Amino acid sequence: MVRRRRKQVLLVDDNRHARLFLAQILNAVDIEVQQAASGPEALKLLTEHRFDAVIADMYMQPMDGIALTREIRAMSDKAIRNLPIVMASAQASRAIVEGGRAVGVTGFVAKPFSAAAVLTRLESALAPRGVHYIDAPADPAPAATKVDEDNLAYI
Repeated sequence: MVRRRRKQVLLVDDNRHARLFLAQILNAVDIEVQQAASGPEALKLLTEHRFDAVIADMYMQPMDGIALTREIRAMSDKAIRNLPIVMASAQASRAIVEGGRAVGVTGFVAKPFSAAAVLTRLESALAPRGVHYIDAPADPAPAATKVDEDNLAYI
């Protein structure tokens, strides 16, 4: 019998309680979690461990989630550069979602969120896509991206 490797997720949030809440949700479905309290700490962990995805808060200090996403997308290691990134934010307007998408955010989950919303967004971000990689040729029609504003998920 072949045993599948547990998914590894990096949680990045400067709020300890938010990290603990997210960790409980992910641990309940057998996802292994590592936590970082800041963007710089997350970048260090990304070079030291293998992750399947990142869930990051939008508004952190000293580096916010958008800046963290830019740093990840600029990394030389293709496996790190192409990680799915789910952004969690209480400020999840259409402009915020589109701005995040423009820098490489894979999906959003709006705060306050439910366990189901977090797991749905993460599952969607981890799903194989025809063209998922950041270094793939750009889509000539970026306006074709649709946003489901009620659920803040890309469809």
